This record gives sequence, C-alpha cells and structure tokens, in this order.
Amino acid sequence: MSKRGAILFTALSIIWGTPYLFIKYALEDFDPVFIVFARCAPTALILLLLVWKQGKLKENWHFWKYCTLFAVIEMVFPWYFVTAAEKSVSSGLAGLMLAVVPIFAVITSRIRGEDNAFNIRRIAGIAIGIAGVFALVGVDSLNSDINLVAILMLIGAALGYATAPVLISTKLKSADSTSVIAMSSLAVTLIYLPLVPSHLPTHQPGASAILAIITLAVVSTILGFAVFFALIAEVGPMKATLITYINPAVAILLGVIFLGEELTLGLLIGFPLVLGGSWLASKH
Repeated sequence: MSKRGAILFTALSIIWGTPYLFIKYALEDFDPVFIVFARCAPTALILLLLVWKQGKLKENWHFWKYCTLFAVIEMVFPWYFVTAAEKSVSSGLAGLMLAVVPIFAVITSRIRGEDNAFNIRRIAGIAIGIAGVFALVGVDSLNSDINLVAILMLIGAALGYATAPVLISTKLKSADSTSVIAMSSLAVTLIYLPLVPSHLPTHQPGASAILAIITLAVVSTILGFAVFFALIAEVGPMKATLITYINPAVAILLGVIFLGEELTLGLLIGFPLVLGGSWLASKH
C-alpha cells in the first residue's frame, strides 16, 4: 500500500470507527428513521450547492441512477439497520459485527467472476469469521445480552457495505466523487422524507443528541465519504473494506470509555475470531 493509501486508510478507520458512539448519543432523543434523514439532508443540501456552483452537477447528473442504487445499498438500508440495532446492542458490538464486511467482499468478488476470489486460505478465513459470529452470539445469548434481530440487521448492513464499493470502482469510476456523495445523499433524503413526520422527536432534544447528529452528518458522512472515495481510487474496493479491521477496535474503545459498555465474554471470544477470519479471507 502506498504512503497516501496508508494515510487515507488510517484516517477512514478512525472516522468510521466513531459513528457507533454518536449514534448511541443521537438515539437518546431521536428515532432511527430521523437520524438517517438528519445525516443525509444537510449533506445533500451542502454538497449539491457546492457541486452546482462548481459546474460539476450538470456534468455528472447522468450518473443519478447508479448514485441512487449506491445510496440504497450503502445507506438507505445499512444506516437504518445499524442505527436501529444500536437500540438493542452496544456500540462496540455493532462495530465488531461489521468486521465481517471483508468476508462478504470476497464472496461478492467470486460472484463477479474473479477466479482468485476463493482459495484455501480465504475459505478458512470465512469459516473462522463465521465461527466468531456464532461464538459471540452463542456465549452472550446465554446471559440474554444478544438480540438476534439486531445481529441480523448488522449482518445485512455488512452485506451492503461490502457490495456498494463495487459500484464506485465500476459504474461510478469516472464520476466526480463529491457529486456522487451529493446525489446519493439526496436520494436517501427523498426516500426517507415521507417517513419523517411520523418519526419526529416528541420532546425537546438534548444538546448531546443534536451535536451527535451534526457530527454524523459532517464528519461521518461528508468527510468520511470523501476519504472513502479517495481510498477506493488508491487501493481498490476490496482493500478499502479492510478498514473494518480497525473500526471495531475504535468503536469498542469509545464505547467502554464514554458509554461505560462492558467487555462481555462473547465479545472477547468473538472479537479475535471475527477479525482473524476477515483478515485471512481478504488475503491474496
């Protein structure tokens, strides 16, 4: 990996390791539907004005169909799944479950016809990673610490995160990245807009929840996607998903420090298995 790639990789690993903490704070006063909408609406407004002023919106508007598809796969469902799941599971566990993204990325590559997608090492990695998920779910469920519906939502989000980068490196390869983020955010905003009135907060939100949503929009979304697109251009879609090796550690650490979350036995057992399996699965 180049020096630039390493810098982008490290930056994104940290940037996208923090949303789980901010989602927890936002959930104190906001519904998951509203949180996703609030992340995307200001992002769409700010970036659309920017690319329109730069003249890039007209040049890239013909990509809107693929931007919408990217939005559905990367944001519409995954962001809701992660946010809703965090109502029932810790932020650290949410981060850990998304460490299976590289495993799904390998499977996606094989489906796309890449002959070297599967080998003994990768098959072993997939098996170990899946064993880690089962170990985590099985051990913690004995103490009623696991919500299986939340786990399935997180796995669904991981599948979306593993698939979406393929669109960036293929159909959207020649598109301006800022325009793609702007149009994708607009698509999510329009899809969620009809749902917002019935999911508005019923009381005055606290300062921490409001600041959390602002951070999710500015840092996790606008800045995060800008770095993400640059990383994909530098190292490719599969390697870009490897940030999920570091994301869980950031999420778990922040959860313990700021939210007082416990390091459960299932987490301690599943963490090395999931990360180790994902690492093996993504090795060439």
